[in-house]
Amino acid sequence: MRLRRWPTASLLLVMAIIVLVASRLSFTREEPLVQLFQDSEVDVDRVVDGDTLLLESGHRVRLIGVDTPETKHPDKPVERQGQQAYQFTRDLVGSGPVRLEFDRERRDPYRRLLAYVYLSDGRMLNEEIILAGWSEAETNFPFRSDMKRRFKAAEEQARS
Repeated sequence: MRLRRWPTASLLLVMAIIVLVASRLSFTREEPLVQLFQDSEVDVDRVVDGDTLLLESGHRVRLIGVDTPETKHPDKPVERQGQQAYQFTRDLVGSGPVRLEFDRERRDPYRRLLAYVYLSDGRMLNEEIILAGWSEAETNFPFRSDMKRRFKAAEEQARS
């Protein structure tokens, strides 16, 4: 009796094509959004808390590599120095335009955009928050190693 291998091979081929198409579709859905914001100035509607911005487009941006004390978490009280961290970020950003730079991971589990945020004077907001001591360098997440080193250096400078 002869074994038929074609149905199994055909099924595997169809499944591989489905996976490739699905991954390509999910990538292209993000791509126009990234192209819309990448390397262009965007207006900030308001600062949500020390590490999150709301853009005038309605998109929320979470700063990569920082984690300031909570002020708006639905299940947690306002954390110590949360208001000061929020005020620091608000004072730096104002309502002025910012420039976003993305990394490999484009969104967090809450669907917020993940970005390095540059102020109109060229300073990086993420780094400024660490330099001011409102956050440690959060390097346990997947982002560029040069930025991890930069944030760790900012943390060392803030400690000294």
